[in-house]
Amino acid sequence: MLAFPAMAQTEDDHETASTPSIEPVVVTATRSAIRKEEAPSGYTEVTRDDVERKPATSLADLLGDLPGVAVDNERDGRSQIRIRGFEPSQTLMLVNGRRINNTDALVGHSNFRLTQLPTAAIDRLEVVRGPLSSLYGADALGGVVNAIIRPPEDEWTGRVRTRVGVTDPRPGGEERNLSLYTAGPLGERTGALLSLDFLDRNASLNPDEDGLDEIEGREAITGYGSLFHRPAAGHEIEVFFNVADDQRRANLGEDGERRLDLLRYSAGIRYDVEIGPWDARFDAYRSRSESESRHVDREDEHTDDVIDVSASRHWGQGQEVTAGADYRRESFWRERGGEREFGDTVTHRGAFVQNRSYLLEDRLIVTLGTRFDDHTNYTGEITPSAGVVYNFTDTTRVKADYGRGFSAPDLRRSTDTFEGGPPIPTLVIIGNEDLEPERSDSYSLGFEHDDGQREFGVTLFRNEIEDLINTRCIENCDFRTPANPEVRQYQNVDSALTQGVELEVGYRFGESGIVRANYTYLDTEDRDTGKTLENRPRQRFNLLTEAAVWPGATANLRAEYIGSQRRGSERTRDYTLFHLGMSQELADGFSVQAGIENVTDQRLGDIDDAFSREIRGRFYYVSASWEF
Repeated sequence: MLAFPAMAQTEDDHETASTPSIEPVVVTATRSAIRKEEAPSGYTEVTRDDVERKPATSLADLLGDLPGVAVDNERDGRSQIRIRGFEPSQTLMLVNGRRINNTDALVGHSNFRLTQLPTAAIDRLEVVRGPLSSLYGADALGGVVNAIIRPPEDEWTGRVRTRVGVTDPRPGGEERNLSLYTAGPLGERTGALLSLDFLDRNASLNPDEDGLDEIEGREAITGYGSLFHRPAAGHEIEVFFNVADDQRRANLGEDGERRLDLLRYSAGIRYDVEIGPWDARFDAYRSRSESESRHVDREDEHTDDVIDVSASRHWGQGQEVTAGADYRRESFWRERGGEREFGDTVTHRGAFVQNRSYLLEDRLIVTLGTRFDDHTNYTGEITPSAGVVYNFTDTTRVKADYGRGFSAPDLRRSTDTFEGGPPIPTLVIIGNEDLEPERSDSYSLGFEHDDGQREFGVTLFRNEIEDLINTRCIENCDFRTPANPEVRQYQNVDSALTQGVELEVGYRFGESGIVRANYTYLDTEDRDTGKTLENRPRQRFNLLTEAAVWPGATANLRAEYIGSQRRGSERTRDYTLFHLGMSQELADGFSVQAGIENVTDQRLGDIDDAFSREIRGRFYYVSASWEF
């Protein structure tokens, strides 16, 4: 089928309920199935082995080891990702190619999108660093993260995994996690999958101040389910549902408690069909986020209703065209104290076309595409893209890419009727209907080699960003009181530059030995002030080593180096984290794991006073899993 396969199938057999894929393919970068070697220079994949290696309970736990990707610690220990220096809200999050509604900018310090999916359901993560607005429209300014769900196979398979963990010597942080996954055929033409994840984590206490939590506690139930049916050869229908019920608590000392109740869900239908030479896909779904901040008596609801159609076909000699159109109705409202504070609805409409040319006996691949977007408040946005891959050999190639990206202002910022901001009586933030979308021109050049045993890659990138949205004081700027609060308005006041280099090396030895490392250097500049952008580490380094220690057992060591970054008017010190893990197979399908995260118990507050957020301390965990 076209892309984001649910029940994978061979070309010879369209009648069975499901069949494993013959060869792994990449689907996010072009919205058509291609080989990894043909993907843009900013493409990286998180495999199922990578998912198994960590005690991950969110997508952020799985993305922090990638080149060009930084994990930013927000309030209450929540994690957000930045790709090549872009804001978290400028990364588009997908599940099997369907967008998760973007609440990062609407609800401050939120990481809701990263916690919606049970990790047991993930087959792999496809990450494209660089704009894909030419395919997906708004929110894909910095890049795209697409979580591909594990598809059913010919027979019923399943997995049960349980894990417990504690932090030491810091108080609190005890964690209990149970994950379930099962999938298989219900008949000759029908299949199903179901995945559930249960998490109970106590808050981590601040060792320097009684009654204050530095990382919030969580109780969450996350589920994903799908039902597939093939009524005839070349036709497949999927009905899916994804839900996350998430409760978070953090003690604030004398200021009481911060309490957030969150419900997120997505539901809809997908239809894949072969029509002559065309592979076509139709999606219709709703994605909604409902949050209740009990400590400030505030409720928020954000909804995306989406219809998405795309199709792909081969034509001529070595040519493939992909085209599509989509419609999205986005709404957001906020109530405080039972009264409606704000509400608005906009529509997004877009159409795209892309052509891939395979030239010089497939050694040269040229991709050209463009998209037209129409928005209730912003019309006529055109985002072109171009990419070239030249294969010197089957294992060595060079890649060059250009992309235009844009991100429309969120519903709060783009209207004069919005008045809000943090619960501070001396500060008010208002919207601005004259805001322009944020735009970027991005360039990258990469060289890579991968012969199955050795891999090496280097990528240079540059992002020129215009019309960045920020707040500017317009009243009571020098002295503010509750009676005369400072008034700030969202305005297009900045332009910025992010540029740098990404290096990747790897070596495989034996059947299970791996050494893999990547390094990112990031240079940023706010061109209005000449200062570097905040919360962007200048350097990052990740290392993974894994090897068999005796029959059935593997051990791994992971290291993370996070360089200096600007926080407010200061630059922080750098720091390094180490993690250990081990897995032992005890019987066919049954194994146990144990490990230590943050072995040296690094605490950001002890490293530098400029850090205002914390990371989890030394964390010991054990787990057991059974696959059948």
